[in-house]
Amino acid sequence: MEDNNGREFSVQARVNGRMQEVLILTSETTDGVTFYNCRVNGNEITQIRKDEQVWKQIWGDISQEDVNAIGEAIEGSVLQD
Repeated sequence: MEDNNGREFSVQARVNGRMQEVLILTSETTDGVTFYNCRVNGNEITQIRKDEQVWKQIWGDISQEDVNAIGEAIEGSVLQD
């Protein structure tokens, strides 16, 4: 998942119990670690990153199950490109 800073794409993921389109905006920390701003219907719902092979929420209040679903969708999208 390298060279994704500033990238924008959409994924389908189960959030709050239903499949939704999640707009993903990539960014990087100052030390080069990629994190993902996630929006549903124009509202930022969370920021997530993969840390030690586990998807973690940096900001937001969604369930770990939803974090994992979005993370898996991101991985699927990045691998397809």
